[in-house]
Amino acid sequence: MRHNSYRIGVYGMGGVGKTTLVKEVFKKAKESNLFNDIVMATVSLTPDIGRIQGEIADQLHLKLDEESSSARANRICLRIKSVEKILIILDDVWKDVELEVIGIPYRDDHKGCKILLTTRSDHVCNLMDCGRKIPLSFLLEKESLGLIKKFACIVDDYPPLNDVVLKVVKECKGLPIAIVTVGKALARKPLNEWKVALKQLKESRLMDIEGVDEEKNVYVCLKWSYNRLKRKTRFCFLLCSLFPEDYDISIEELTRYVMGLDEFGTINCLEEVRNEVRVTINKLIDSCLLLESNRETHVRMHDMVRDVALWIASGGDNEFKLRVCTRLEKNENFDSMTAISLTSNTEKLTSKLSCPRLKILLLGQNELGLSEVSETLFAEMNVLKVLSLRLKVLLPESFDLFTNLRSLYLSGCIFTNIYSLGKLKRLEILSLYHCRMDALPNELGELQNLRLLDLMRCDQQKPIPPGLLQRLSLLEQLYIVKDNFKDWDDANRCNVNLSELSSLSRLIVLSLHLSMKRLPEGFVFPDLQRYDISINSFYGYHIFTGRQIPEYPNSRILRIIKLDASSPNAFKLLFSNVEYLLIDSCGMEYLIDITGGNHAVMFSNLVKLSLQNLSCLRTICQGPDHQLTFGNLTVLELNYCRLLTKLLSPVVAQSLGNLENLKISNCNALKQIISKEDRMLLHSQKQHISLPKLRFLEIVGCNQLEYIFPITVAQSVPLLETLIMKKLPKLKQVFGHEDEGEVRDGNDVILSQLRWLILEDLPDFGSLYRGTCTSMWPSLEALKVVNCPEMKSSFAADLEANMRALGKKLKVLHVESRLCDIVLLLLTQGLLNLEDLGINNCDELEEMFKPEGILSQGNHQEELLLSRLTVSRCKRLRQLFTLNIAQSLQKLTFLNIDRCDELEHLITQHDQILPEAHLHHKCFPQLVEVSVNECNKMTCLFPVTIADGLLRLRRVEIKGASQFVEVFAQKDGRDGQIRKDVILPKLKYLRFTQLPCLVNLCPRNYHFTLPSFYRLELDVLTCPDITGLFIRTLDDVVHVNREVIDACGGITEVLLVSSYC
Repeated sequence: MRHNSYRIGVYGMGGVGKTTLVKEVFKKAKESNLFNDIVMATVSLTPDIGRIQGEIADQLHLKLDEESSSARANRICLRIKSVEKILIILDDVWKDVELEVIGIPYRDDHKGCKILLTTRSDHVCNLMDCGRKIPLSFLLEKESLGLIKKFACIVDDYPPLNDVVLKVVKECKGLPIAIVTVGKALARKPLNEWKVALKQLKESRLMDIEGVDEEKNVYVCLKWSYNRLKRKTRFCFLLCSLFPEDYDISIEELTRYVMGLDEFGTINCLEEVRNEVRVTINKLIDSCLLLESNRETHVRMHDMVRDVALWIASGGDNEFKLRVCTRLEKNENFDSMTAISLTSNTEKLTSKLSCPRLKILLLGQNELGLSEVSETLFAEMNVLKVLSLRLKVLLPESFDLFTNLRSLYLSGCIFTNIYSLGKLKRLEILSLYHCRMDALPNELGELQNLRLLDLMRCDQQKPIPPGLLQRLSLLEQLYIVKDNFKDWDDANRCNVNLSELSSLSRLIVLSLHLSMKRLPEGFVFPDLQRYDISINSFYGYHIFTGRQIPEYPNSRILRIIKLDASSPNAFKLLFSNVEYLLIDSCGMEYLIDITGGNHAVMFSNLVKLSLQNLSCLRTICQGPDHQLTFGNLTVLELNYCRLLTKLLSPVVAQSLGNLENLKISNCNALKQIISKEDRMLLHSQKQHISLPKLRFLEIVGCNQLEYIFPITVAQSVPLLETLIMKKLPKLKQVFGHEDEGEVRDGNDVILSQLRWLILEDLPDFGSLYRGTCTSMWPSLEALKVVNCPEMKSSFAADLEANMRALGKKLKVLHVESRLCDIVLLLLTQGLLNLEDLGINNCDELEEMFKPEGILSQGNHQEELLLSRLTVSRCKRLRQLFTLNIAQSLQKLTFLNIDRCDELEHLITQHDQILPEAHLHHKCFPQLVEVSVNECNKMTCLFPVTIADGLLRLRRVEIKGASQFVEVFAQKDGRDGQIRKDVILPKLKYLRFTQLPCLVNLCPRNYHFTLPSFYRLELDVLTCPDITGLFIRTLDDVVHVNREVIDACGGITEVLLVSSYC
C-alpha cells in the first residue's frame, strides 16, 4: 500500500480469492499501523448507498442522524478528511460507483486517503480510474495442496491418501474456491470417498460430491458472473466450452461457428460478425471468464470455468442445450441436444445418432482425429447448421444429408473427391484447412451463398480450375496459402487467373501466397480491409522478428520477394493502406514513384517497414515526397541496401512521431539517415525533427556514416532505451553535424530512459555528441565500449558524471583502456547489481577488487550478482580475487582470462597465504566454464581445497601458460600422505594447449571422481610432461567412465570411461 496510486484495483474471476486477500490486507494494515483508520464495505451488484454509508460510518465511530443520502455523504466526507492516513476497502464492485455520493472524497481533496477495491472485471478498474491494477491469478500446486489439507483437516502423512489428494488438487486447477469447496466436503473422509470425488471432478460433476455446499461453491459463484452477461456474450461463453480442456481456442474458428449458427441476428457481412465476436471475447476476458493465450489470436478457458459452463448448459432452463462427450454411450438420448462436441480419442464412429434438434456438431477435436465415420451417422441431423470434422478419412456421400448446413469446417481430412460439396446450397463458410485431395471440383462453383472459402495449407495435386472462383460472386473472405498454387498468370489457362479475384466485388479479406517473377496485370484490390499477400515468400513467419504470425490476418500484410524491378509499382493501391511491408531481393531503384501527377498519400497506415537485400535501391521515393508520410510507422529496418546514400528527407523525418524501433545494417553507401537538404530551412523556421517515441536504435556496418542524427534531435528522444553502434569505421558522434549552426554547447542532454549503450568497433568515434554538452543516463543498466581507440575525454567525463546512478543500476559493464580508471573507481564504490563485467586493455590495473570496495566485504554474499567476468590484456594484473571475494561471488558462472602477463593467481590473500581451513567455504558454487589464455606466470587454476565446491563446473580450457603445472594445486606445493576424495559431478571437458610445465590435474594425495567426464584434448607437442605422468597415473588420480586414446596430428583426444562406475 506504499504505492503512490490513489486507487488500487484487485480483479479476477469469481472464487479466485479477492475478498480473502483484502480481508488479509485489512488485518495486516491494522496490525502494522500503516494507517490511522481502515474501513471495509461491500458494494455488490446493485449498490445500496445507505447500507454502504452505514458500514463505513460504524467503523469510523460516526453516528448518522441525517435522513438524506447527500447529507450523510457530507458527514462521512468530513470525517474521512479529518483522518491523516486512511485506507478504504470496497469489496465486490461491479460497475462504476460515484464515490462522492457515498462520501469518499476526491484524491485532490485528501491525498492521505487510499482506496482498495475488488472486482471481477478489468474494465471496472478502468471505470473506477485505478492508478494500479492487480490481476489475481491461480494458486500454485504447492499452495493449493496446503489449502486443501487445511480445510480437509489432513495432518497424517498417509501416502495412498496423499496421492489422491494431489490428483484432486490438480483437478481444481489452482482455483481457491474450488479447493476450499472440495476440502470442506471431504474433511475427515476416508480414502474411498476421496477416490469417488476425484472421479466426479474428472467428469465435471463437482455438484455431485457429497457434502458440497449448494449455496457457496465455485459453480454458484461463477454462474452469478454468467447471469450478469448479455445474451450474445453468454452464447459465446458456452460455445467456448465445446473445446477440450486446456485447449487454445482459435478466435477465428469460434467466429466461424457463430456465423454458421446465425445467433447474432441480421448482419450484412461476415466482418461484422467477426468484430462482434472479438468484442464479446474481450468482455469475457475482462470478466475473467476467459484467459488470454500466449497467441494473440487465441484464448483459453480455465478447466473449472469450463466445467461450470457445461453445468450451466446442461440445466433445464438454459436456452442453449449443450453436451460435451468424452465418448458416446449406448442407448444415450440426444433428442434435446442442440450442440455436441466429441473430444475423446475415439477412432471410429459406426452407429447412427438421433439428434433431431442438433445445430452444431464437433467431432475429433483432439489431435488424433477420427479414422472412420459411418455413412448413417448423420442421417437424423436434419437441422444441423455447423459441422466440424477432424478426420483421417471422410466419406463424401455424407454431404448429401446436410441440406441446412451453413458452416463446414474440415481439418486434416484426406479424400479423393468432394464433388458432393456442391449440393450444400445454403453453405456460407467452407474450410478445408490442411486437407489433402486430388483437386478442387468445379462443383464448388455451385455454392452461390458461399461467403468464406479457406484453403489454408490445403494440399492438392491439381491446380484450381479456371473460372471456379469468379462464380462465387458473394465471396467475402478467401484464404489460399500453399506452394501448390503457382503460375496464376500462366497463359495456357490450366489454372485459376488473378483476374478472377479482381472480379469478386465483395472480397474484403484475402490471404494469398504466390510464386512468380513478375506481377501480372490486374493485381488490384481496392476494397480489401484485411490481407496477407506474400509473393515468393516463405509463409508463416513474422517479417521482422522471425516469430510465427497468425495464419488468419488481423491486419494488412504485404511481403514482396524477388520480383522484377518494375513490379512493385503495381502495388500502389495497397501501399496506401498497408500496415506491415517487407520487400526483399527486388531490383528496384526506388520504393515508390510519385512523379507526374496527383497521387494519394502513401504509407500513411504503415506500422512496420522492412527493406532487405535491395542492391539497386537509391531512394525511398522518386519525386516530391510531401505526399509521403509515416505517421503510424513504429518499426523501420534496412539491411544490405548497398547503393542507398540518403534514407529520409527532413519533411518525411518530421512525420516519424510514432517511430519506436530503427535498425539499419550493412548499407555501405549510406551517408545520411536524415538528408541535409532543407534541414537548415527547418532550423531557420524554428522547426526541429523530433522522435518522441524512439526506444530502440541500432546501426551496424554502415561504412560511410559520420553521425546518426543532427544534434538538434538529441533533446527529442526522451524514451530512448537502447542505443547500439557497431562496425562504423567513420562514425564520429551519434548526434552531430558539420554545420556549425546546429552545434549546441553547454547544455546537458538527459537520456532518462537509456538502459543499453553499446559501442563496438568504432575506430574514429569520439563521443555521443558534438560540442561540450554533458550526457546523463540515470537509468543505464548496460554499458559496452569495445575497440573505440579515439574515444575522447568528454565521454569519460559523461561516465564520471553518471557515477552515482551507475553504481546502483548497472548490470552489464564492458570497457577498455581510457575508461578503466573510472571503472576501477566504480568497483571501489561497489556495483551491487553488476551481473556481467568485462575489462580489456587496462595497463594500470594491478588488482581487480580492492579491499575497501563493497565487493570485497564477504559478509553480504546475497548482494553480489556477478555471473560473467572477462578480463583481457591487463598486463600488470597480479591477482583477481581475494578469498573473501571468491566466497562472495556465489552466482559467478563464466570466467574468461586472456593475455594477462603478470597474473599469478586467480585466488589469493593479501599476505599470499591460503590457509586450508578458510578455503573449505564454498567458492564459485555456480561456476560452469573457465577459460585461461596466455597467462605465462600462472602456475595453477585453483587451490585444490576449493575443488569440492565446484559442483557445476563443466568445461576448463587452458592455453599458452608457460609456468602452469597443475589445474588444482596444493598450497605449499607438496603432496600429503592422506588420500582425499573430491567429486566434480558436472565436469565434461578439459582442453590443454601450450602448457610445457603441466604435469597433472591435481596433487597425488587427492582422488578426483568425474562421473560426467566426456572429452580431454591435449596438444602433446606443447604439453610434453603430461604425456607420461598424467596418462600413466590417470586411474590412480581420476575416476572416469571409459578410456579411448586416438592420436590425430599433434592432438591427443582422450574419451574416458572406466570400470569403476
